[in-house]
Amino acid sequence: MVSVHLLPSMIPPGALRGGVAVVIDVLRASTTIVHALTHGCEAVIPCGEIDEARAIAERLPRGTALLGGERRGEPIPGFDLGNSPGDYTADACRGKTLVMTTTNGTRALLASLEAETVLIGAFVNFAATVQRLIHEARPIHLVCAGTDGRVSYEDSLLAGAFAGRFADLEHDLGNDEAEIARGLWERVQELVWSYEDHGGPPGEEAPLVRYLRRGRGGRRVTELGLGADLELAATLNRDDCQAVVALERDPLRLVRSR
Repeated sequence: MVSVHLLPSMIPPGALRGGVAVVIDVLRASTTIVHALTHGCEAVIPCGEIDEARAIAERLPRGTALLGGERRGEPIPGFDLGNSPGDYTADACRGKTLVMTTTNGTRALLASLEAETVLIGAFVNFAATVQRLIHEARPIHLVCAGTDGRVSYEDSLLAGAFAGRFADLEHDLGNDEAEIARGLWERVQELVWSYEDHGGPPGEEAPLVRYLRRGRGGRRVTELGLGADLELAATLNRDDCQAVVALERDPLRLVRSR
């Protein structure tokens, strides 16, 4: 059974218990988390608040903490990095623990802790995440972070891609939101997959970049001059990001699943 929750606030009480949650914040937290872990970070510690992130970073061994995140898309003063996935290079990440707080993504993650298993989903690691879930017998919940408490186009689109893939594999869709998101993806998937397989005319923008740019989150990222972030987030199954990212507990941290 696969369900979509278009916002963390729309998760029915107790719905995630015993299931698998896939947290989605395409622009940009889930993309950045995957990028950081595949480029050398040993773990990502998600935090809801800025002061909490600073306190946790101070308790880590000297030289091992990397403070990253944003508020309303902007880097946080005093932090090492913002929320641009491309900034999390091998040189920046190697051997570090990323302590991260964002406006929407890390909060969606912390709202999903009731699930037995929590994964991070992005377009860049779509295939790896599907492969991890393909034989999952427990209920799957696709949790969209949204933007400032409102449903976001890009998260809904990725949730629809997951829902459509699982429906093709004869998983039942568990709520109307899953059907709605699946229908949204079905409207664009032919163009997206065709471009991924064959490319397009020289100079033509990738269809998924165009679609992500339509949403409120995509417009904000573009207005902030972060078009490169959007292009990276819209890369389907990026070669250097093929990893399953899972939450471990005690202490709470995200790691590459072994």
